[in-house]
Amino acid sequence: MSTDPEISIFTHHFGRPAPAVPPGDFFADKFDKSLWRMMYDEVGAGWYRQGFLYLFGAELPQLNLALTAWASILTPEVERTVIGRNAYGALLVAENTTEEGTDAPIGLLDPWQGTYATYEGLDFASLLSDWLPEDRLPGFLDQAVFDSFRASGGQLNQNEVLAIQTPVFQGGELTGANFQPEDVLAFHQRLGAARQA
Repeated sequence: MSTDPEISIFTHHFGRPAPAVPPGDFFADKFDKSLWRMMYDEVGAGWYRQGFLYLFGAELPQLNLALTAWASILTPEVERTVIGRNAYGALLVAENTTEEGTDAPIGLLDPWQGTYATYEGLDFASLLSDWLPEDRLPGFLDQAVFDSFRASGGQLNQNEVLAIQTPVFQGGELTGANFQPEDVLAFHQRLGAARQA
């Protein structure tokens, strides 16, 4: 275990993943791979908060396909890779990891609002030490609808999200009746198309 107090803040708030999965290989440079390995040794990769968050897993880059559904709101020709998601399908996206390494900016794709934003000072280290533990990403950690869904016996498969049916950008409300399980890629394709309409 690392003794880095900044990274340990994440573990204090989120614990270890349950279940854990192999970590993603997000970097090309050996030095960045080494830094990421040290971070991963501390925080792990997999499911957190009883399945609400899925972070840093090896198969997350498969969700890069979801980003194509949102091309109309993304700056073109920027290298992007998905590094995490919540149970509602919001995506944490690292930009230009080949050039920037662990200093890569991280953005939040919010399918409810149909928006994508990056934030000053948000990179891999600050995501773990500040942004997630301090709940600084707008709406990303709000799991009230998810908790109600689980309390009523609802379960999601690993490839599913608790998908908003009518998104906020179309006047939808954040009530349990407006959410249903849906395949994560199908969800992004549906909302991305609605955002362009």
